[in-house]
Amino acid sequence: MCSVKHFIYIEKVERISMEVKGSHKVHAPRQLVFQALQNPEVLKNSIPGCEGAEFVEFDGVRQLKLTVSPSIPGLKGPYTVFLETGEVIAPSRVTLIAEPTSSVGTIKATCVIDLADEGAQTQLNYNANAVMEGKIAAIPEMIVKGGVKTALDQFFKNFEKQVNTIVA
Repeated sequence: MCSVKHFIYIEKVERISMEVKGSHKVHAPRQLVFQALQNPEVLKNSIPGCEGAEFVEFDGVRQLKLTVSPSIPGLKGPYTVFLETGEVIAPSRVTLIAEPTSSVGTIKATCVIDLADEGAQTQLNYNANAVMEGKIAAIPEMIVKGGVKTALDQFFKNFEKQVNTIVA
């Protein structure tokens, strides 16, 4: 008599969505800030953990190729991230889109940055949305969201320093 056992493995796919909003003032004219948001050298020096940035073209779409080692728990790098510009309304809005994939999962992120004149300064308001799937989604949302918020705050501080070197 022959006995056959069948095993079915069901892998639970983790998935979380999150939104992070904030604002930052940059002591520079809006047009300059707008241009700086599209400058690979400025972005490379502003993104925490960014080791390299260059423009590349895929299927006629210009993207910014970044090499990043984030300081978010559970996300050791380096990772190659392709950053694409979505909706652009010069000089008021820039939408940045990234969909990095790695062994820990996939992130589909969009960050809308609105720029407004405030005297001689520029007010930046951002709204970042991300959907994370895979092992990364198993990391407690509070930790990921805190890490992302800290990274965004550091980005805008670094970005302001970069813009100030252009102004000087």
